[in-house]
Amino acid sequence: MIVAAKCAPEERILVEVARAGLAAVELYLNQRWLQAAEEIVKTCQAIDLRYALHAPTDCHLPGPVAALAKALRCKVVVFHDIYWLDEWREIAEAFAGSGALPCVENIGSLHEPMRVMRRFGFGRCLDFEHFQMQVNGVFASEFGPFLREASHVHLTGYVAGGELWHTHIHRSPEHCTSLLNMLRDSGYSGLVVSEASTPYQTLADFKGLKSFFDAWAAEQA
Repeated sequence: MIVAAKCAPEERILVEVARAGLAAVELYLNQRWLQAAEEIVKTCQAIDLRYALHAPTDCHLPGPVAALAKALRCKVVVFHDIYWLDEWREIAEAFAGSGALPCVENIGSLHEPMRVMRRFGFGRCLDFEHFQMQVNGVFASEFGPFLREASHVHLTGYVAGGELWHTHIHRSPEHCTSLLNMLRDSGYSGLVVSEASTPYQTLADFKGLKSFFDAWAAEQA
């Protein structure tokens, strides 16, 4: 597994992600950012990170998203489970031959994305925070099949009933260690995106994230 940060495609923040020693980042997009795609490519190509994308939720522009993913050599592009069937078909067509796997992120039920995954051969973005908010916890005995289906993971410091929504995983070390262990035991080997909101996208927090994950990984050796 590789831990990743999440942020807007802004040079200032991406430089701090790299300075913290992190190797990967998921960029969230919107319609305005897509209009600056050439600038984003130039910025990202100058910063040595592995990139994934989160498609906009304020527009449906699969062609430009696929083109950006190809330019940045992304292996994964995340889509919220919010699209109509014809839009999912357009996404599948846009990403054919791009080298990037569209992954459907659970917003409500973990079962809902399966119809799209099965229909179009998409992957699953497993969002632990959304899942915990839906069912008020993580029930390990029932979670195995979804872990094994995951192509991409969003994880935060959120614990059911708590207030750590969209914080870095190192802010809930015991809880997130347990979830990382579950991912390890399932055989997951992709990115684990620490999906923290803007106030936590600082050099200090990125360093804390790397230190926590490195300590966890060292215990697996």
